[in-house]
Amino acid sequence: MLIFMYTFGGFEGLIEIINELALNLSVGILGLYIAGYFIGKKTEILINEKKWNSILVGIVALILILLIGILFGSSVGFLQDGLNHIDREGQLSDSLFDYYIKPLFWIMLFGIIPTIIVGGIMGWKIKTCYNTVYN
Repeated sequence: MLIFMYTFGGFEGLIEIINELALNLSVGILGLYIAGYFIGKKTEILINEKKWNSILVGIVALILILLIGILFGSSVGFLQDGLNHIDREGQLSDSLFDYYIKPLFWIMLFGIIPTIIVGGIMGWKIKTCYNTVYN
């Protein structure tokens, strides 16, 4: 937290960034919940009924949920600001890079290890809880 506050120029700068990105964050979180609902149901079916590898399915499911959340949140920024800059040649590729590839890179850079760990635990827990309840 202190690193973020130092990076953004103190607590006021951090609050300003959060206020500017409130819609992006809200839509991204909504995308995470929607993806989690549907992918979670499919994950449970794959682990419990089709007997797939629970840890691997959990990891893949959480990575997909994370990617969909990034896509939802980035799309808001692209539609708000990125489309304003595509009137010149080459600007569409720059806008796509800025609003999709950069967030994808940074979120995956810092989020892939926790996602893999929590995804493996989630898959294992889905399997063990199902076996405990239905056996």
